[in-house]
Amino acid sequence: MPHPQRDQGLLKKLLAPVLALAVSLILSLATAEILVRVARPQPRLVIEPGGFYMPDPPGRYRLSPGYRGRIYNRAEYSNEIRINEAGLRGSELGPSSEEILRVLIVGDSFVFGVGVEDSETFTALLPKNLARMGFAAEGLNAGIPAFGVPDAESWCRRHGADLDPDVVVLAIFLGNDLVDASPDREEILLVDGLLVPSQSSGGLKAWLHRRSHLFVAIKSLLEQPGFQPLRAKLGLGEPWTTRTLREELGVYKQSAEQDLRAAIDATDEALGGFVELSEELGFDLVAALIPSEIQIEPDRWHTSLTSLGLVPADYEPSTPTRIFQDLLARHGVPTLDFGPPFVGSLSRGDQLYFRFDRHWTPAGHSLAANELARFLAPRLESAGAPGL
Repeated sequence: MPHPQRDQGLLKKLLAPVLALAVSLILSLATAEILVRVARPQPRLVIEPGGFYMPDPPGRYRLSPGYRGRIYNRAEYSNEIRINEAGLRGSELGPSSEEILRVLIVGDSFVFGVGVEDSETFTALLPKNLARMGFAAEGLNAGIPAFGVPDAESWCRRHGADLDPDVVVLAIFLGNDLVDASPDREEILLVDGLLVPSQSSGGLKAWLHRRSHLFVAIKSLLEQPGFQPLRAKLGLGEPWTTRTLREELGVYKQSAEQDLRAAIDATDEALGGFVELSEELGFDLVAALIPSEIQIEPDRWHTSLTSLGLVPADYEPSTPTRIFQDLLARHGVPTLDFGPPFVGSLSRGDQLYFRFDRHWTPAGHSLAANELARFLAPRLESAGAPGL
């Protein structure tokens, strides 16, 4: 005959240690999370809230006009994001004026200014530098993360005319703009207004990646070379950070012109479209080459090659610089290479790139603004640009 009271007592005895174990595990994880956050915060890019991007057919996407939020990597910076009604980073635009030179800078996350405030981007600093040289100007920030040259040309064709620019600066990041221009690049999805690689699993893993320093610390540990055999046994693929580093190093290969032919052809076609657009809309088109820290910092270069077991003789840091310089010269686009002044500044000990994030620090943007102003000033003077 059943005994309900006895069965309930037995159930409580069985549940008690399970609940105690669960509470102990939760407290241990919470303690570990706090310790990691305090002692070793994990750098991972976060944009909050969602809705930062929006579809922009026939292009891939653009920044959402009127967006307000924050971008941070939890260890090095936390910055406000303001997207104006034209879809540009920064404050609202007034009407264009013949008395003020309008400089539109298009490019990727380096132009956007990941890691710095609106007022610290080289686009925002450029007018102050030009003013010291006698020119009245305003800078328009059309940086959109993960854009390659074809994306920039497509965006400018649809939205450039409305902005009435006098000068368009096409800023090219040498580290991955060829990868971003490749027809074979990994598909990027728009999920809740944020960019998500198609290989991302989403769900709980994505939530933990954004919220938990402990999760990211463990994940980063498992991405170290010594844990590759364990990853293979667990059926885990190559870590995302390793995959992206391998992709970037691919643009420095001696054979890059053959390996990346489809991307180079797509970029070549887009540059031709930019030149046609400049003639149609009447703006002056110039280009600026943004170096990756891997290219110009010898220790970073050798560490990157060694970490993937690559043969240094097969790689040359100037390869993408040469490819883009040749393409731009073929289309007659005047080009500024930020590489030499950045090498000089790094050699003096200046901190131009964030340690983890590898975007420019405020010092990097300041140097870029100064160099770009020096590059533009003679062209503006010869063209009779408006002075102060």
